[in-house]
Amino acid sequence: MKRLVAVLLAMSVFGCTTVPVGGTSGKAGGGSTLVCQKGKKTLSLPQDAVQAHLNHGDRLGSCQ
Repeated sequence: MKRLVAVLLAMSVFGCTTVPVGGTSGKAGGGSTLVCQKGKKTLSLPQDAVQAHLNHGDRLGSCQ
């Protein structure tokens, strides 16, 4: 968990927009990305769905 938090922090500092977790999910776009939805629920989303969530206020990484 500490490693994931460190990676998320580093990626936010360097402006990256996705955090791959795991291999291919069988969905378009390959792996998945953790997104905190409305500050309440952590989702593991296909990479092609992440930007839509970020556009309406969700943030990258797990909810704490």
